Amino acid sequence: MKILIIVHSLTGGGAERVAASWANGLSRRGNSVTIMTGLRGQQTYDTDRAVSLVQLNFYRLKSRSIFQRLKAKVLNPVRIFNQIRLYIDNEQPDVIMNVLYYYPYSVLLGRCFAKYKVKLIQTDHNAYERPKGHGFAWKQWRNKFIDNRFFDKVTVLTHPDKKILNKKGIHNVEVLHNPLFLQPVATVPKKEKIVLAVGRIDQWYVKGFDVLMKAWREVAKYCPDWKLRVVGTGDASTIDMLKKFAGTASESIEFVSYTPNVKEEYHKASIFVLSSRYEGWGLVMVEAMSQGCAVVACDYKGRQTEAVCNNINGLICTPDNVDELAFKIKELINNDSLRTNLQFQGVNSVAEYSEENVAVNIENLIRSIN
Repeated sequence: MKILIIVHSLTGGGAERVAASWANGLSRRGNSVTIMTGLRGQQTYDTDRAVSLVQLNFYRLKSRSIFQRLKAKVLNPVRIFNQIRLYIDNEQPDVIMNVLYYYPYSVLLGRCFAKYKVKLIQTDHNAYERPKGHGFAWKQWRNKFIDNRFFDKVTVLTHPDKKILNKKGIHNVEVLHNPLFLQPVATVPKKEKIVLAVGRIDQWYVKGFDVLMKAWREVAKYCPDWKLRVVGTGDASTIDMLKKFAGTASESIEFVSYTPNVKEEYHKASIFVLSSRYEGWGLVMVEAMSQGCAVVACDYKGRQTEAVCNNINGLICTPDNVDELAFKIKELINNDSLRTNLQFQGVNSVAEYSEENVAVNIENLIRSIN
């Protein structure tokens, strides 16, 4: 099959990494795959040589004047639409997979005005509900509950999200778990006394890093020889604010700038914590499991339990619950046999998320479109 994946960039971000993994998995199965990106910049995620890369051509601002910005706002959607339309007619791909909602209207209009009729799949990577007081902005709500109706298929990360869309009368929905780009370890590597968290520090509220800091304040009292490492992008002021939540326990916390080579962090860490208040699924959680970390995951309305079964391949706790999170972390630190068992079971439970298996699921999804 000939597949075009449209993503804003291949730099940073979970959805961008997923796009690269999709391309690699599909390409290795003999499909012709092209990635079309919008944002220029250094490519963070590697793609196989067989994967073609195409750059969208934007109108570049000559200055930051109001006129120039308005001109770009008008011209760029037209330029993107026309480039996608021409690509459809010239290359005739079997399907376009649009990642997130940077260019949904350009993709829809591109197909509408192209002579060649291509299948369209919109892929979403976030939860379809949020805690009270943190609902969707109008644009996000429109993307999820209006725009999705116009694609042949929409993929979501979990069955709870599929049910939400079905209740809204949107039935072109399939669950597609994110692919695991890491090869699961054959044996659990030698671990250090490290508890690891990975995520954008500037999204600390969503990621529940304030909750984690408060929990660590309790953990550090009883486990002074353990360290907490938080890997992610964030400015110094945010890090200082988070350290205040931890109090004197901040002395045993290390904040590390995001690295593409996060595999080494997983290898060293004994325990991985997903402390998010709400999360679409948790790719970093599955990555950590594949590298032999015992996982503690805050489950947001059944989303994380699609990958983690409590006391089987990880521990589950309630979001925004400092005491419970601290208790679960201490439980893993103090119970060597439980920690070792969950590390082993975690590795053995992630095979279904391999790039190969997810690529097969995508191929079946494409074939299911009439």
